[in-house]
Amino acid sequence: MIELIAATGGALLTAIFVSAGSLSYRGKKNREDVVSLLTKVELISDKMDDMHADMRDIYGRLNSLDIAVAELRPKR
Repeated sequence: MIELIAATGGALLTAIFVSAGSLSYRGKKNREDVVSLLTKVELISDKMDDMHADMRDIYGRLNSLDIAVAELRPKR
């Protein structure tokens, strides 16, 4: 009878530790995935900021070209 209780207790403890190890591994993997995604979002955000600055520069140049072309057109 004692052997049965000991075997059941050992199996139960083994199952608990295996489950805890699995949860720990999954938690670590999830944290790594979150860090990876955050890094990618920050990179995209930086690129969007750069593109926004470039677009402002392009539209500023187009505006000055539009003004220069308007000055060159003959008035009717």
